[in-house]
Amino acid sequence: MESLSQAWHSVLAALAAAHPAVIFLSLALLPLMGVPASPLIIACGARFGSGVGFMVAYAALLLNSVLGYAIARWWLRAPVARWIGKRGHAIPKLDEQDEVQFILLMRITPGMPLTIRNYIMGLAGVNFVRYLYISLPIQAAYAFVCVSFGQSLKDPRKWGVILAVTAGIAAYLIIKLARRHLARRRDLTVPPK
Repeated sequence: MESLSQAWHSVLAALAAAHPAVIFLSLALLPLMGVPASPLIIACGARFGSGVGFMVAYAALLLNSVLGYAIARWWLRAPVARWIGKRGHAIPKLDEQDEVQFILLMRITPGMPLTIRNYIMGLAGVNFVRYLYISLPIQAAYAFVCVSFGQSLKDPRKWGVILAVTAGIAAYLIIKLARRHLARRRDLTVPPK
């Protein structure tokens, strides 16, 4: 545990010396190459605090989302479609309802790296405006949690309040999503008159 603490303090010291543009560009570009985004978002909170850290992280995530989608949609999609086509398959075409559910599931399902999510949605050819409209609020919540965690590493006394607020926001979002899902299921199961 001591070595982990020392490692974190050396990371904080390096971040304190780094230019803000380096941190922003690191978060915007490194995840496109497979670097995990979470530690970089946490570093924004540790370096800038919760307010500025959130704005830096959110702007970088916006740029990352746009670039990831664009790379997959306009650069990788044709070669991947040809490769899949040679095996007798095609990239599925999603209708608007399926796109919304697909984007939502890609954003809220834990465990998959940010880059893979962006690339998959770009390869699927989902509507770009819909992609941003659904993705950005979810990424804002994620950035808020990670930046708050990063800030709390500098001042552990704030962690209890941050945890409580984050848990409240998460509970609200889960309840809202569950209600929407149940309402859709109810509408689908009610026979037409």
